[in-house]
Amino acid sequence: MALRLFLPLLFASFCLAFPSTSTRNSTNICPQLEVALGNTSIISASETNYPSLSTENWSHTAWKKPSCIARPSSTAGLQKAVRLLTRQNILFAIRSGGHSPSPFAANIDNGVLIDMSYFNHTQYFPHKNVATVGAGGRWLGVYKELDRYNVTVVGGRVVDVGVGGLILGCGLSYLSDLYGLTCDNVVNFEMVLANGSITNANASHNQDLFKAMKGGANNFGIVTTFTLKTYSINQVWGGIKSYSLDQLPALFTAMQEYQSNPKKDLYANLMLQAFTTNASVGAVLNMVYLKPVVNASAFAPFYSIPTTGDTTKIQSLTQMMSGQRVPPLPRWDWFATSFKPTASLYQKIADIVTKAPELAAIQSTAGGSLAIGVQPINTNLIQVGNNHGGNSLGLQNVNQTWFVLDAGWIQADSDAMVHNATRALNARIEDASRAEGVYEPYQFMNDASWDQDVISHYGVEGQRNMRQVQKKYDPDMVFQKLVSGGWKLPKGNLGPYDY
Repeated sequence: MALRLFLPLLFASFCLAFPSTSTRNSTNICPQLEVALGNTSIISASETNYPSLSTENWSHTAWKKPSCIARPSSTAGLQKAVRLLTRQNILFAIRSGGHSPSPFAANIDNGVLIDMSYFNHTQYFPHKNVATVGAGGRWLGVYKELDRYNVTVVGGRVVDVGVGGLILGCGLSYLSDLYGLTCDNVVNFEMVLANGSITNANASHNQDLFKAMKGGANNFGIVTTFTLKTYSINQVWGGIKSYSLDQLPALFTAMQEYQSNPKKDLYANLMLQAFTTNASVGAVLNMVYLKPVVNASAFAPFYSIPTTGDTTKIQSLTQMMSGQRVPPLPRWDWFATSFKPTASLYQKIADIVTKAPELAAIQSTAGGSLAIGVQPINTNLIQVGNNHGGNSLGLQNVNQTWFVLDAGWIQADSDAMVHNATRALNARIEDASRAEGVYEPYQFMNDASWDQDVISHYGVEGQRNMRQVQKKYDPDMVFQKLVSGGWKLPKGNLGPYDY
């Protein structure tokens, strides 16, 4: 989930990847859904709350015009909706929080949008050290409920992000170096399958589906409830340190030193962002130590770099995350890449993101802005996933960086220009990492652009398992054909990337 922590190919292929119109008569299904679910659960285009609900997605790039919006309030209602939609071959989309800027990942034109916002419960079970969390909730609600018990979960770093999309994209947390990815902390997925049946996937039941769901996006069913492990963390030290943009090379040097520590303190976590088109904002370091310890030695490489601001203090983890902001731009696009960190590559990236000609193209648009995000990943994160039954991601067991480019702008007629410029910048960074022999194929779905072939980067084993699971649990390919938005299972031969 790219730019979100502070203040925080051409589009010709777009119409082929995401058809904006359906040959199926989706309008006729809306009255049938009203009968099945009740008229208060179906919002038609003529109703007063339709404009706000159809544009609830965070980025305007994902604002669409569904034929109607289904808001089931129970699992039984969701099952009825899925059965109706699949039997009549109606295109649909599923929205948890709608934070992704991918145009059709969580919205649709001329189809049915299933809004999961009524599935927003959080319940803590102290005797099992787990919490059940509704797929349509937001992380702030989850954290506030669990704060009552001085526990938390491995969840989103931005509190207004939806639960479902983050977990199904794998989910990166401030707790991840210590306890793994969010998806690797799922104990059970309760979900509705393509035939409308309800099932559970966990370590002892539907194990193949359980593994595929970790990074599986919207390819296998609609999750209603996640059961997540809980941890006794409340008070932490953390906040935001701000820097002038000319400190970016020094920050990259410090980042390399921080990541290279063979005994890295797993309670320390951070993300570096730099707003390379806006020197007045500069760079920010979102940092947290998961104990109430001031100035932990794990962050020593950064302490000597002069700051322009500092909000770090002892506070609750929820308070720390609630203090982070997103820049007020209406349209966004993200690109993700990964690499093993080296000092020389970081300095090359510093040059690319401050001097590349694509920056001028982005800045030429109204409000055109670019930020970079540097997310260090420790090998313990990967090992924890393996210990918890594995996932679909195909991660190499090495220290790595998940890097993201975040582009923001104002006007829709600049979409193609900004997308192509940001894509070209990402290609420059990948070329540099390949030249050094440190490129990692993995693309972090929560940070990926709509046309990045994310699942093809999971590796042959992960793709093969996911295809087998799809054939078993969705033999009619409902979640490939009728749910066409988002990151889908690749077609054709497995393993187009070099592992």
